[in-house]
Amino acid sequence: MSTPRAVPSAPRPMSCDLTGKARIRQAALQLFASKGYAQASLRRIAQRAGVSLALIGHHFGSKVLLREAVDGWLLRTLTEAAVPGLDPRAPLSEAAMQLASGYEAVLAVEPDSRAYLRRAVLDDARGEGQVIALFLAQTQQLLRGADSVSRPADPQELRRWTARVFVHVFGPLVLESALQRNEALVAEWETTGGTAGEALRSQGVASWPPPTLVHRLPRYIDAGVSPSSRLVAL
Repeated sequence: MSTPRAVPSAPRPMSCDLTGKARIRQAALQLFASKGYAQASLRRIAQRAGVSLALIGHHFGSKVLLREAVDGWLLRTLTEAAVPGLDPRAPLSEAAMQLASGYEAVLAVEPDSRAYLRRAVLDDARGEGQVIALFLAQTQQLLRGADSVSRPADPQELRRWTARVFVHVFGPLVLESALQRNEALVAEWETTGGTAGEALRSQGVASWPPPTLVHRLPRYIDAGVSPSSRLVAL
């Protein structure tokens, strides 16, 4: 069994860039997360970023393109943090968990990004947004791109581990507040052989992943969507 590479313990903060363009992007991420894409106006984004509406138009062109820029930047940053901890010689199961750990290392110190991705799940369940499709495509591309000798030929196995990375990363994001409210109950169930999911369902918390998302996961992964048009090559 190969030894996993160490994941950086202190990733660079994603919001340290103070240029006008970066402030716009960060303000958009925060407002898209808190208000939702439809309710986050460009005027509000400009006010939060401390810039003019004209500057948003100059840098991004439109609200749609601004959201695409936020999605692309977030996924690039997650990938840059995750790739150093990915051992190309590891079995697929280990590589998938290494990748998930790399994503989590960044999100653990970025509450705005956690909130944005949590909202992305809700938007996707309504047929809006694209970041989940891009996340799955990027994850599968990274897992496929490692040494083919250590990778199974069965594409179903690759899709299965891509989906597991997604659930591993997004599950806690979506259930974060519910888990905090029910911490004692979850601990009790787990010590008696139950699971956190069962504990949450017993309290009326919606199941994870949402049924609409479960239905879409195979379609996203099987489609072979390439994120290359939206993500800058690393």
